[in-house]
Amino acid sequence: MSEKTEEIQTEKNEAEMTETSNPEINSNDDSTGIRFSVQMTWKEIYKFTMRHNYFSLAGFIGTFLSVAALVILIVYFGQLSDRDKTVLTIVAIWFLVFLPVRLLFKAKTQVKLSKAYAKPLNYNVNEKGITVSQEEESQTIEWGLLYKIIETKSQYLVYSNRINAFIFPKSSIGEQAEELGNAMAAYAKGTNVKLCGGMRKRKV
Repeated sequence: MSEKTEEIQTEKNEAEMTETSNPEINSNDDSTGIRFSVQMTWKEIYKFTMRHNYFSLAGFIGTFLSVAALVILIVYFGQLSDRDKTVLTIVAIWFLVFLPVRLLFKAKTQVKLSKAYAKPLNYNVNEKGITVSQEEESQTIEWGLLYKIIETKSQYLVYSNRINAFIFPKSSIGEQAEELGNAMAAYAKGTNVKLCGGMRKRKV
């Protein structure tokens, strides 16, 4: 089901987006639970890739270097050689301009070309795990196989490993968004799943 899952793969530095299949995923789970559908958009993917890049250690370092380079350019512009100005300009725009624009175009391309995003992905979250289905195909990943769950203001990001995540936009979940957050926190309790962002504040 490599083209049917919403699992998004990002490279360590650039968040390259491709669908992947997980060999540890079990198939066909029709148990009751919190059900919702997600029609993925480039905006949701862009939010995810920006957070994935800029909230990492490399992202913090890169942003710091870009800001530092920009400050040096502004303060010491008249004292710098043409070569120094060129190097500092490249460093300054890399994380502040180039990478955000690059990720934006990648997100739009991903949605446009991926067959998995042509139709909504259906999710069922219960005590057994997270089931994703589309048309005739269905797969379930158990809670013990997940890596971490992050809650932002507009999304739940459920990672199966360091680079793959399911994106749950709160706008798609609607009134069940709060219930889903509490449920995932409860199901993750007693496992090795890390709870990050807003998930840390949820009481189980």
